[in-house]
Amino acid sequence: MWDGSLVVAANNHGTCYVWRLMCGMQTMTNFEPLHKLQAHNGYILKCLLSPEFCEPHRYLATTSSDHTVKIWNVDGFTLEKTLVGHQRWVWDCAFSIDGAYLITASSDTTARLWKIDSGEAIRVYQGHHKAIVCCALHDGAESSQS
Repeated sequence: MWDGSLVVAANNHGTCYVWRLMCGMQTMTNFEPLHKLQAHNGYILKCLLSPEFCEPHRYLATTSSDHTVKIWNVDGFTLEKTLVGHQRWVWDCAFSIDGAYLITASSDTTARLWKIDSGEAIRVYQGHHKAIVCCALHDGAESSQS
């Protein structure tokens, strides 16, 4: 989570783990297990929390070898949407700064831009001849130059 309060990790069995940072005066960092999601029926290749600007909705996105992307509501860890459209493994994803959009990268040689509230792919980027394994989205505030 953007404020350091949550940490997520996933494995090749389709399970995503969520921990809460335990506040204290200790020099060691301690985490409290918060939730365990059986998110996919294959490898989870990316798990990503939405940015801080997404309030009041906070999301967790998981991408998988099962060709899907799942969007989870962090409040209660309920499944909000399953994004379907890629034909092969979905390797990576990135949220827009406001959390309204998600871009995904897949072995099917496409990247897709999804509208979170509808779950629709509003744009498919084609032209690569090999798998796309990472992506980024720059839609933030303009940077100031000195």
